[in-house]
Order: sequence, then C-alpha cells, then structure tokens
Amino acid sequence: MVKMPKEVMEMFNDWDAAKTIATVDTEGKLNVAPIKTFSVVDEETLAFGYVFPGKTKDNMEATKKVAVTAFKGSKGYQIKGTFQEFLTSGPIFDQKKKQIKEKLKLDAKGAGILRVEEVYSVSVGPNAGKKLV
Repeated sequence: MVKMPKEVMEMFNDWDAAKTIATVDTEGKLNVAPIKTFSVVDEETLAFGYVFPGKTKDNMEATKKVAVTAFKGSKGYQIKGTFQEFLTSGPIFDQKKKQIKEKLKLDAKGAGILRVEEVYSVSVGPNAGKKLV
C-alpha cells in the first residue's frame, strides 16, 4: 500500500472540498456520485459515511474498484484504491453518523472503508495528472 502525502490527507479531511466517488459494476458500467463525507483514517486508508447506498454501495461490494477525488479551487487529488468493508457500528461509523447528522441533518446508514493504492494530482498546472505515489 501507499501512504498519502500530507496535502492529500488535508484535502480529504476538508469538509468544504468537493468530493466524488467513481465505481464500476460487473458489466463495466461506471457510476460517479458526490460524497462530501470522506476523511482520512490513516495514511493508507479513507473512510466515508453514506446516506443513500444505491449503485455506489452495490458496485463496491461487487468489484471492489474505486476512484475518489477531492478538489477545492484549482487544487485537487485523485485516489485509486480498493473497497475494504462497510461498517454499521464502531468508532468510525459513530464519527461519520455524528458528522452527517450535524452537517447534513441526515441519518447515516453506514461507513465505507477504502484502501489507498495510487495517488494523483488533478490540480491545474503542469503536474495535472501526475502520479504522486
């Protein structure tokens, strides 16, 4: 596994950054959804809380393939990784549930855990698309 650089972790922890997740089903059909609730668990792991599971959850369970982005202004990062598990209890789930209730006034159904495998810059400028780790 790879370790996210500090600036990448800060971006994924920033509630004001726009964030998306891309998944693929077993037939190769892509799905992209906005998910603001991403945060860093450790240098190799991201977590997100979800309210509306739908296609994203189904795709992650079926293929495990995930790409996520976080961007704010002209800076941004993409992470490619593997879905690990969904949680419906424990400290990560509890944190996500509280955060979603406070910020979105919604009830979280669970939390997803992703293992980071590649990190790219999607910032405007000469490093756009460059693999960082």
